[in-house]
Amino acid sequence: WEAQACGNCDNCLDQAPRADGSAEARIILAAIAQSGERFGASHVIDILLGHETEKVLARGHQKLESFRTGIMHRKPVWLSLVRQLVAGGFLVPDPDGHGGLVISESGRALGRGEVAFEYRVEGGDRLARGRKRAAQGSAADGEGVDASLLATLKTLRLRLAKERQVPAYVVFSDRTLIDMAERRPRDLDDFAEVNGVGAAKLKEFGEVFLSAIAAHQADGLD
Repeated sequence: WEAQACGNCDNCLDQAPRADGSAEARIILAAIAQSGERFGASHVIDILLGHETEKVLARGHQKLESFRTGIMHRKPVWLSLVRQLVAGGFLVPDPDGHGGLVISESGRALGRGEVAFEYRVEGGDRLARGRKRAAQGSAADGEGVDASLLATLKTLRLRLAKERQVPAYVVFSDRTLIDMAERRPRDLDDFAEVNGVGAAKLKEFGEVFLSAIAAHQADGLD
């Protein structure tokens, strides 16, 4: 399948190099299909990255076969791929206007391996770099996250743990802090989406960690 150039949109006017992204596209399509074609890009990517958000857990999506199948790439890579799948007509917004992504007929053909998907290379080809990390088995936890912000969050966690006389991981795990540093939540709703943050920890620690993140950004330490 090859789209005809319209000469008007970014896909036609942008002459950036392209590469095959069929394997990643099928990972996305599988997650969308398994979750019922009812959710938007953010939730689908949470499934791919194995984020145990309240929304994921409430719907049992941590039990899907697609859960954590996308950990070889970071969120910006998956977002770019989803946008390009929409632009290419493989995915379409929910016609009922609920914000979900629906697989089109061409998308189903892609999922069956009948057609290929070429993605537009962006930002020095982060997708290729992610593949290289996965192949080398070197994607260490926290790689690519703002080290200064992560250190700030760990210092805060240690202080809170000492005040409560508990181990640091009881406050938040390293994985949660890494996700927090990557997402940089701005309010309690955003904070609730961080991996490992439940209702109790949201109430107890949400405001203090949000303040630390906001202060870090205000100080220009990003």
